[in-house]
Amino acid sequence: MPIAFKKIKDCMRLKNPFKGFSMDEIPFEIRWDPLTGHSTRIFDLPYRPIQRPDLEELVRRSLEMPCPFCPESVATSTPLYPDELLPGGRVREGEAWLFPNLLPLDRYAAVCVLGKDHYIGPGGFTPAIIRDGFTAARSFVRSVARHDADVRFFSINWNYMPPSGSSIVHPHLQVNCGAIPTTQLGAQTAESRAYLQKHGCLFWDDFMDAERACGERFLTEIGPTFWTLNFAPQGALPDLWCIFKECRTLLEWKDGERDAFLEGLTAALRYFDREGLYSFNVSVFSGRENDHFRVNARVTPRLLLREIGNSDQTYTQVLHREPCSLRPPESVRDSASRVFEKALSGL
Repeated sequence: MPIAFKKIKDCMRLKNPFKGFSMDEIPFEIRWDPLTGHSTRIFDLPYRPIQRPDLEELVRRSLEMPCPFCPESVATSTPLYPDELLPGGRVREGEAWLFPNLLPLDRYAAVCVLGKDHYIGPGGFTPAIIRDGFTAARSFVRSVARHDADVRFFSINWNYMPPSGSSIVHPHLQVNCGAIPTTQLGAQTAESRAYLQKHGCLFWDDFMDAERACGERFLTEIGPTFWTLNFAPQGALPDLWCIFKECRTLLEWKDGERDAFLEGLTAALRYFDREGLYSFNVSVFSGRENDHFRVNARVTPRLLLREIGNSDQTYTQVLHREPCSLRPPESVRDSASRVFEKALSGL
């Protein structure tokens, strides 16, 4: 099995003032993502997220400015697509509204409002609450693919609450479709193709087999989806990776695959909530029909590191493109598994 969970261990030696200036060693690891080869620095610190801010106060302040996504405003405050792309200019799916993003992150960039409630806590999301939004996003991706044959790459994304980069509290997705992939999606596409050419088998199948056999990060399988903690985390705390076992593209994303993903996603959000985390990023990555590729999603908690309100993104992430995680994923596997088991016990 050619999957390699590559890491090296190192340490810094110093005279520690908290231990009477005795000689001490602080360990760290460098890990490489099994697919892309991107590196991550990992520590093992006794870190706990700071106390949550007064979210009721934050929501109240957000409502002092008119919210364009609330039911009384969305129809008059949001733009429209040309009818040749979307008849009527928007996608409506139940309580979800999808319309153009005024910040064009790609040739076709959309915002999808997840229902009428201005605020839902991270532990309050259910598959039913967010299903309409992800269904609308899938419909938009399919419309774009029919409309423009040059578009090859798609993603569904979610910034939740200010630490994630969200400027609007009202829950909403961002859907991007274009001819040029982001760095992450481009690396996934290129490396999964190279893996098949080199080994004659799919990276995704080998990776899932390797994680099951290792057992240190694997969480669960929900129908056609596979869930594990990410070997090389992308954020300041361990994040999760969902792989759709058979789905090559969002263009063929079946209802059962969508629903299984939403079950796992809401379980992940309950885990974050239990850990005192109230903000996160989600990205679902897809191309067109590539036999070497599988649709996959990353779910990453976001946080302010200390009471002063400093970001979890520093020069290492912004300028060096090197994620740093305060904990190894293996250290949180048992607690995450318990929350998943409880959340999914009714399935």
